[in-house]
Amino acid sequence: MPIGSASDTIKKFNAVAQANEETLKKNPYSDTYKLQSFDSKNYGRPPPGSKTEARGIKAGVHVCREILFLCETIDQNAEGEEPHKWVKFGKLFNIYSFYSDKLVGMLIRARKYGLVHFEGEMLYQRQDDEKVITMLMSLQEIRESLTASGDPANCIQIRRSSAPVAFVPPQLKEAPRPRPIRSDSVTSSKAKFEAPTSINTESDPLPVLGKPKKPWTPKDTSKAPVFCTY
Repeated sequence: MPIGSASDTIKKFNAVAQANEETLKKNPYSDTYKLQSFDSKNYGRPPPGSKTEARGIKAGVHVCREILFLCETIDQNAEGEEPHKWVKFGKLFNIYSFYSDKLVGMLIRARKYGLVHFEGEMLYQRQDDEKVITMLMSLQEIRESLTASGDPANCIQIRRSSAPVAFVPPQLKEAPRPRPIRSDSVTSSKAKFEAPTSINTESDPLPVLGKPKKPWTPKDTSKAPVFCTY
């Protein structure tokens, strides 16, 4: 291999030292740290060509696949007609839990990009099982328009071929709650209790329920119990 001159070696060492110095200026734990200033365009973005940017792009592709899988799951188990098929959260939770535990996060992200609609900021199991999740686009249109943008700050982009259809949330009638079945004994007891009664001792004397019982006396006094009196 050809050996360069001493000046070329010095230039390489100086370049490495300069890069190290610039890195230390961005490190808040170094003595040479300086407060960074960013413009609105590059704020919150990783340095171009860095490994952080590559990881962000890879994560964007993964999130895009997760959202597409969520829309396919909703479409397979939904009711109604396209493009506004709908499914209840409780049913979707029971189905999606076999594949992933990120249902609520994917639903919030899908709503951010205008793919689904549901009421409220958060969804909770058992509490929000009756809430309706509605698709705002047909599955075929989602497959054609949903792509990874390659930007770590905004990993998904939607390319619509037509204007979105106006959406009106469906008005679902709540099923009437079944009333508890009362037995005949409870019903008759309640009727007797609520029936008005008037007591008149002069005209309606109290009924005699029978003669009072005599106190018990043993036939053989020798076998009678003895009670202590002291």
